[in-house]
Amino acid sequence: MDDLKQARALPFWGEGDTPPEPTSKAPEEQGFVAVFRIFVRTWPYLWPQIVGRWRELPRGKAAGGAAAAEGAWSFRHVPPLVTVLTALGPLLWLAPPGTDWRHDLLLVGTVLMTVLVWVLLFAKGRAYLWASFALVLVGTATFLFALFGVDGLADSLYVGLVAAGCVCIWVLQYRFDGGKLRFRIRLGSHLVYYFVLVWASTLLTMVIALFSVDLISQSILQAEPLTPFLADFIGRSELAGEAVAGADAAEPGAEPNIDLAPLTAEQRHSLKWIYAVFMVFGWFAQLPVIMLLPYYYIFIMQRVNQDLRMALVERWLGLSLRYHSDHRVGDSVYRIYQDSAQVTAVIGNVTQSMQMLSTYAIGVVFLAALDPILGGMALSIVLLAVLWGRWFSPRMRERSLAAREASSDFTSRVQETFAAIRVIKAYGAADRGQERLERDSVRAFNASFRVRSLMAVVGIVTFSIAAAALLSAQFLMAVWANGERETFAMALVALVGLSFVTWNLAAYNWAQEQIGASSVSVRNVVTLWSQAQDMAMGLDRSFDILDIEPDVKNAPDAAPMGPFRRQIRFDNVDFAYEPDRPVLRDVSLAVEPGSITAIVGPTGSGKSTLVSLLLRLFDPDSGTVSIDGVDLRGLDVDSLRGNVSVALQENVLFGMSVRDNIRYVVPDADDERVLEAARVACVDEYVAGLPEGLDTVLSDRGGKLSTGQRQRLSIARAIVKDAPILILDEPTAALDAYTEHRVLERLSAWGEGRAIFLITHRISTIQQADRILYLDGGRIVENGSHDELMAVESGRYRSFVETEARLSRRAGEAG
Repeated sequence: MDDLKQARALPFWGEGDTPPEPTSKAPEEQGFVAVFRIFVRTWPYLWPQIVGRWRELPRGKAAGGAAAAEGAWSFRHVPPLVTVLTALGPLLWLAPPGTDWRHDLLLVGTVLMTVLVWVLLFAKGRAYLWASFALVLVGTATFLFALFGVDGLADSLYVGLVAAGCVCIWVLQYRFDGGKLRFRIRLGSHLVYYFVLVWASTLLTMVIALFSVDLISQSILQAEPLTPFLADFIGRSELAGEAVAGADAAEPGAEPNIDLAPLTAEQRHSLKWIYAVFMVFGWFAQLPVIMLLPYYYIFIMQRVNQDLRMALVERWLGLSLRYHSDHRVGDSVYRIYQDSAQVTAVIGNVTQSMQMLSTYAIGVVFLAALDPILGGMALSIVLLAVLWGRWFSPRMRERSLAAREASSDFTSRVQETFAAIRVIKAYGAADRGQERLERDSVRAFNASFRVRSLMAVVGIVTFSIAAAALLSAQFLMAVWANGERETFAMALVALVGLSFVTWNLAAYNWAQEQIGASSVSVRNVVTLWSQAQDMAMGLDRSFDILDIEPDVKNAPDAAPMGPFRRQIRFDNVDFAYEPDRPVLRDVSLAVEPGSITAIVGPTGSGKSTLVSLLLRLFDPDSGTVSIDGVDLRGLDVDSLRGNVSVALQENVLFGMSVRDNIRYVVPDADDERVLEAARVACVDEYVAGLPEGLDTVLSDRGGKLSTGQRQRLSIARAIVKDAPILILDEPTAALDAYTEHRVLERLSAWGEGRAIFLITHRISTIQQADRILYLDGGRIVENGSHDELMAVESGRYRSFVETEARLSRRAGEAG
């Protein structure tokens, strides 16, 4: 029966028991722009991994990236340095002007880089950003042209030196400090380092692919001589063919006249070993980067995730109790732990998308250079993918949001079940608890399965689109290679030094690889985009917490609380959790240091709410709460709460030592202070009898302690803080009469000069108070000492005491 039930819940075909529609946000409102904005919101957590930190030389303190803009640090040394390096090109004949157009173009690029560096010295704001962007583009293009478009190594070294000088703007600055020259270098720009490694690896892979395919397809397999560039590159110039009419001399549209002597069998065999060595060398050159990049990526992303998670926890702790009372704990746990982890995938998603799009764009350009028809076919893949994406994206977002809410509900159910394990066992409700867990688990599974199913369909359809384009292109290329058709950009191909001036085996193989890589890139981008929908929904749920403004926060001019000397006052205070259900109405009172005030009243009369306003867990809707004449809203929240100790009715203990539980709010309290607090709370004898004393580790929530022991440890925790204001919520409810008397006696002695608030129903505890406030319906209906209130005929407090006395007598007689 259980197997049949499970089979119906988790069907092989169909959706099974799924959760209701998502409640957070209408999925149709989450278009491309909205998803993009969610990703952009991760920027503050990525920025520290980009700007890193500054390290001063001689060695000083490291400053965060934000501090980089402060002080008199400057990069005025960079423009002159770059100018000198640029001038070295013509002077040392590294980039001789006027010799050919390639060197002239190279010189123009370095001069333009120099001009942009000078512009950066004076630019501000957006002009600085645009100039920086232009410098990166010009520098990259110039370096690539020097590497592939100009023969020799000297020009590449020259451009590299100029580029290194430009980079000094980012990594090296100076200033004069007390007449001494100081430098600082930028460290920890991990995302910058990561992308440099990625692009270096990509560039190396392209170089290896370009020349290896020409070497093996044309020269080794077909005995064609090497191109002059490739022959010089491997140091075998005698294997280069002699071109009667080179590409530079050919008239536009003229048939190239190339007389090439075929390679001998011995030469081809020698090239075989050169090819093997070349590939092994390329593999070893890439190996460090291949091994480092995954580890480095995880390292960076975990730092980003930690920053976001800590920001979420900080905001979650700063939210008022109104928020926490309206939200399930498990939902917050899932948002902080699971949804926030999606930030680690953002950079990977963006990085891979950029790599794939770059590979695709480069492939389209090269394919179009061979033949515009191929470029158009490669371009058609992405156009069809975009149309397909418009259909599946909103459906993916809807299912992802529903799956995350279902998983969040299941997490909440687990948390609530474990927290209520004593109640469940006491009432024999384990079966019902198991049934609820199973139902929520099945819904979470089915919702996640719907997401994965749609992702699978997306992958299949995208593969079909790409495969159709690839097969069509292969057919055309085979026909062109068989007919030795000229390539479209014949002169440009010859300039690079490849043999693709006509369609041959090398051109076919390379073009096939490129259109295959382009189709794979589009498929991967579509897959990444489908995953981005799920990531965006997770991040949006996390950012929902960050978007909530705390009800209680510091005023701009908030001041720290001074010593408590005169009075705590409530003046005409009104408060309500909901507008139509007031909890406190027109409450006014005054409490002086050295007094004990008992707050009494029926359940729901507002006793706990009253002291919550003193802790500023809430702000009153009207009226004021003040200490020594200063409104609490004008005090720093942390300073205020640092001067108030509280022992709650719910005695929360943690799975740590007794010592750490007592000094939880004062981690640096010494043992003498901890033991004194234990003595006042009458828990010293119990602690002394433990096997390891203060070092004894408690179980989770203090499960092995009695209620009275947990209560006294909570009182000790409040006392060790040594605050001038102490709030005790039902402090002796679980204590016997003798222990209660001892605790209150020691509290009275300890509390001299402090204001103590007691929320209690026990007459013996109330009688220890100097003043009693009786609340009913949110109002203080009676106010005075025990004797004064007992003298009031038909008084509320008197009726309360007499009722308690009668109930106690009946209980004694029944016992």
